[in-house]
Amino acid sequence: MMSHNLQHHTRSILAHSSRTLLFCSYTNGTLPSSPRHSTTTLHSRIEAASEGKTAITRVLEQWRRQQKGKQINPSMVRVLVEELRDSQRFRQALEVSDWMIEHKLCNLIHEDFTARFCLIENVLGLKEAEKFFESVPENQRGEAIYTALLNCYTVKKDLVKAEGTFKNMREIGLLLKPLPYNSMMSLYFSVRKRDKVDEIMREMKENNVQFDTLTVNIALRVYASVSDLLAMEKLLAHWEGTITLHCLTSLDMAKAYLRNGSKVKAREMLLRTEEDHIDHESYAELLTLYGEAGEREDVYRIWDLYKMTEKQDNDGFRALFGSLLKLDDLNGAEEIYYNEWDGSGLDFDVRIPTILASGYREKGLVKKADKLMIKTIRNEKMVRPIGQLLEEWGKKGNLVEPSYMRELIKDLCDSKQYPKALEASTWVSERNLFALFPEDYAARLHLIDNVLGLEQAEKFFNCSITENMKNYSVYSTLLTTYTRSSKTVDKAEATFEKMEELGFLLNSTPFNSVISLYSEMRKRSKVMKLLEKMKEKNIEPDNVIMNHVLRVNAYVSAMECMEKYKREWEENNLKLEVRTMDAIAKAYEAEGSILKAIEITSSKKEVYRLWDAYKKDNVGDMSNEGYRSVIRSLLKLDDVKGAQEIFNEWEPERYEFDSRIPSLLISRYCEEEKYNEVKTRDVMKLSRKKRRGLQFELFKDVCVILTATSFGVGFVPCMVSLCGGETITVWGSLAVVVTGIVLAVTNSF
Repeated sequence: MMSHNLQHHTRSILAHSSRTLLFCSYTNGTLPSSPRHSTTTLHSRIEAASEGKTAITRVLEQWRRQQKGKQINPSMVRVLVEELRDSQRFRQALEVSDWMIEHKLCNLIHEDFTARFCLIENVLGLKEAEKFFESVPENQRGEAIYTALLNCYTVKKDLVKAEGTFKNMREIGLLLKPLPYNSMMSLYFSVRKRDKVDEIMREMKENNVQFDTLTVNIALRVYASVSDLLAMEKLLAHWEGTITLHCLTSLDMAKAYLRNGSKVKAREMLLRTEEDHIDHESYAELLTLYGEAGEREDVYRIWDLYKMTEKQDNDGFRALFGSLLKLDDLNGAEEIYYNEWDGSGLDFDVRIPTILASGYREKGLVKKADKLMIKTIRNEKMVRPIGQLLEEWGKKGNLVEPSYMRELIKDLCDSKQYPKALEASTWVSERNLFALFPEDYAARLHLIDNVLGLEQAEKFFNCSITENMKNYSVYSTLLTTYTRSSKTVDKAEATFEKMEELGFLLNSTPFNSVISLYSEMRKRSKVMKLLEKMKEKNIEPDNVIMNHVLRVNAYVSAMECMEKYKREWEENNLKLEVRTMDAIAKAYEAEGSILKAIEITSSKKEVYRLWDAYKKDNVGDMSNEGYRSVIRSLLKLDDVKGAQEIFNEWEPERYEFDSRIPSLLISRYCEEEKYNEVKTRDVMKLSRKKRRGLQFELFKDVCVILTATSFGVGFVPCMVSLCGGETITVWGSLAVVVTGIVLAVTNSF
């Protein structure tokens, strides 16, 4: 019956588990008779086959068949389960345990049930472990499995079930060792029931169960938590030299002494803490406590030990800065802040600079504190709301300089940290820290639009800004808000007209805003009207307006007007934007001026596309002008390699060698930071070759014509200039002269 229940529970566990357990199998080798050695061999098979994706049961079955009918030693399987469990491979250990039960390898003992309970709890959870516990016959429920169940409940802080299990163990007579008592003491400690801890300790004494190190440490922590120094010191004195104080126990006892004002005893206890292994989480607490009970040397000693762990975090830095400031070591805190934390690469923790800023203020270093706060708020890594920082900045009667806040808001805007900038602007306004100017309202209007949207920006303009504050900067900001979308073009035009009524059209900025909107909407006529109005008011267009005007003309293919303004403004140092160049290039392409498009486009990809189109349209009739345009454009776009390749394929127009084409490349190579003499010589050599080839073709054509028309003519003198610069005179018939020219020219090459 017991075996049937266990097998049924095994099948339910396998069905419950959603994870497939995969292993490979071995087929070679024999198994020794030693249980530990045999288990090691089996375990090595499982380890080596971990990537083979074969079920672990196949490995076990193959191993079983290799025994050739021999009785399997259960110790081998038990050792395997133990090794897998110790290496944190709980699922695999549970699979082996399932297989062991399914094949009835042996009669199960208490240790088998306990091991299986722990595996089930770890892999499948406490509920499945409880079901397994209920399936175990009562005569097999020993101390170990009850203790394991009790420990599960204490970890979960399930007081009712833990007390019920402890009561059952008491009634059965299984409370024979400290472990179950320690579990209950830990649970009562966690739920602050000191009286229950005393009851457990009394019961241990009554049952002659010896206290162990864990028992004493738990009791000391309980007494420390309620500041019962008398009971704490009495218990420690009784067990001094017998048990080892844990790190957390020493820290809790030091806290108890500090609460009682006993700094000397607290420091002594902290020094004892250093005798034990200090876990990483305890360093921050140790630093904090030394700040209350020790000296600067203590803090720096612990900090040096902490740095040796190479696991520094913000908790440690916060504890260090807090302690150094308590010990009046502002210089030390400042040095570590800038030399260690600022460049540590840790996640930004706003509390750390706030601690240092508070230290500055306590010393009267208000300007240092303000600068640190500004730097902290500007930090782009700090994405959380800055209200807490601002409150810290403005509390205790600190005077916030208007220039600081205006500079801060501007810097946050420039770095596009609009939510922070708006929070700072709102904080200034709500607390009436200083008198606001129209420019302050304009800045806040801009921020509200960016963060909260147009509707809230309009509400702020209409309800929160008084008429006497609505100057040029406020209206200009509102106009910019409206000109960002064609949906608000009517409001933009109304605002522009209002600014004209108020006499605010004094510079190019409002024109710029409206022209940009009209340009995007392809409203060329309105753009040109505004340009005329600027001329009437003697307002010179800036570079942005020039680009908008050129673009809108390009959009509608108003080529004559576009080129007119382009020529005019190029004399005024016009700088074409990428969008403008691309728009003009498309306009030129649309009207068939491919070479002009090549010259103006901003994209190498477009240059090659247009060049391919040009070559397709001019097969057999490629012009020098085309090569000049494409090479010049590629060099402008820093594609020297591409320009060189185009030059290599260039064939001069018939009878015309254009020296400007190689000059483009030669000039570029000469301008490079490291003069490229080799490439310059290559270009010159190739140029001479192309020139000689052109001259040869010319002479051939002349000779053909003269030979065809002039045979039989008398003797004539003829001067022949060779390509090398040498001149010779040939006398004879024209036919002979022509023949001589051909031979001379041919020989010169």
